[in-house]
Amino acid sequence: MERVLSGLHPENVFYFFEEISRIPRCSGNEQAISDYLVAFAKERRLKVKRDAALNVVIDKPASPGYEDRPKVILQGHMDMVCVKNLGVEHDFEKDPIELVIDGEFLRANGTSLGADDGNAIAICLAILDNDEIVHPALEVVFTTGEEVGMQGVMAMDVTMLDGDYWISLDYSQDSDVLVSSAGSSNNYFTVKTAKKAIGHPKSKKALCIRIDSLTSGHSGIEIIKGRANANRILGEILSKLENIAPIELAEISGGTKNNVIPAAAQATICCETEVAEQLKQVTEDLVKQLKLEYCETDPIMNVECVFCEMPEYAYSKVVTKTVVTLLNLVPNGLQNYLDVSRTFTKSSANLGVVYETEQGVEMQSMTRSNSEYEHDQILRRMEQLAELCGVEYRCEGRIPVWEYDPNSSLARQVQDIWERLRGTRPETNIIHAGVETGLIIGKMREQGRMLQAINVGVRNYDVHTPRERMEITSLGRTYELIIGILKEIQ
Repeated sequence: MERVLSGLHPENVFYFFEEISRIPRCSGNEQAISDYLVAFAKERRLKVKRDAALNVVIDKPASPGYEDRPKVILQGHMDMVCVKNLGVEHDFEKDPIELVIDGEFLRANGTSLGADDGNAIAICLAILDNDEIVHPALEVVFTTGEEVGMQGVMAMDVTMLDGDYWISLDYSQDSDVLVSSAGSSNNYFTVKTAKKAIGHPKSKKALCIRIDSLTSGHSGIEIIKGRANANRILGEILSKLENIAPIELAEISGGTKNNVIPAAAQATICCETEVAEQLKQVTEDLVKQLKLEYCETDPIMNVECVFCEMPEYAYSKVVTKTVVTLLNLVPNGLQNYLDVSRTFTKSSANLGVVYETEQGVEMQSMTRSNSEYEHDQILRRMEQLAELCGVEYRCEGRIPVWEYDPNSSLARQVQDIWERLRGTRPETNIIHAGVETGLIIGKMREQGRMLQAINVGVRNYDVHTPRERMEITSLGRTYELIIGILKEIQ
C-alpha cells in the first residue's frame, strides 16, 4: 500500500503515525490498537503488560551508563474523538483515517485526524523502535478511554508502574511546558417519560428546527472563546416559542460528544395551526439576532425552521416545558476566569449531548474546573436544578485537578534542556482541559509514591472536530525534544 506520509521527517515517527491511522480507535473501540501495541512489543522482545481495560505498558531497559538515572514514564492515550462532516461517508468502526498533506499541515479527509493523541503513540513507538537512542529505563504507557472520562486510567492498577518521572504527550501545542490541568466530571440529566399520541392532529402543524454549521471545538480549550452551543441555542429558540403558545416536543437531538461544543442540534415541535406561521416567523426573526450575536465566533451558523410531516407521538406540554427549562438553565459555557487578566478559564460547563432514549430525554454535560471548590459549586447547582425540575441527575467519572507544583525539579530540568536545544526558555502553563496526569498522581500518592510530572506536545489545531490538523514540523520538533530529555534527564 502506498504511503501518504512517505518522505516526511522524522520518517520513523510518520511511519508509525500512518500505521495507527489505519486502525479504528474511537473511544470504546480500542481492542485493535491495543493488540497492535502488544504485538509491537513482543516483536521487539520488550516486556509488555496489559490490563482488563486494555491499557498497555511497555518496558525498555536503560541504555548502558544510564542504569542509575530515574526511570521515566512516557504516556499517551490510544483513543480518539471520532467526528465527521455532514455528508462524509466514513465508518469509524472499520475505515482507516484518510490522511491528507495540506501545505504545512496534516489533516484528514472530512473527519477528525486523531493527532490527539496519535502523535504521542507515534513518538513513543519510534523511540521504542530505535536502539540508538540513549535513555534511562523507560515505561511507556498507552491508555484507553481518555476522551470519555479517562476510563482507562480510572481502571488502571498503578502498581503496574514504578517510574519516577511522568512525561505525557497529550498536549496540543509545543510552545511551553504543561504543569497543571483542570479536573472534570460528566453530568447526566434524565427526563423519564413516554411520548403520547398527539391529540387532534388535524388541528395542528409540525415545525422542524435545525441548527448546524457552528464552529464547535474542544469543550475545555475553546470554551473561553464564547462559541455558540447548538443545544443551548435550541433551548433559547424553544423557550421563545413556548412563551408565545403551548408546544409539544416530538423529537430532539443535539451534539455528538460530551467534550465537544455541539455544532448541530434539531427538534420537531407541534402547535395549533392558527399559531404555526407566527412561531415560524418568530424563529426566523430570532435567527437574525443570533447570527448577529455570533457573527465573529460562528460566522457560518445555519438555522432553519420549516414545516414538516406531523409525527404520531410527542411529549406532553409539561414534559416539553421541563426539557426546555433544562436546555436553558443547565450551567453552560465559561463560568469563571483563573486570572485577573481573564486569559485563562477557571471553571466551565458544556451541555454537550441531548438525545432520546426509551426512558425519555437524556442530557449530558461536562464540567471542568481548576478549582475543586468551584467544581463542587457547579455540581451543587446542577443537583438543585434537577431537583426543582423533578428529573434524575447523576455525576460520574470525576477527575481531580492536577495541581501546580512550584518545586518540581522535573519541570525545571525540562525547561533547561529545552533552552539548550531550541535557544529559548519555555514558560510553564496551566490549561483548562483534563489530562490523565492528575488522576495518575493522585492514585500514585495513595500508594505512597510521589510522582513528578509534566506534559509536552505537538501543535494541533481544532482538535475534536473534522477540521483537526497537525503542524507537520512540530511533530519532529517534539520528537527531538523527547530524545534530548531522555539523554540529559537526571
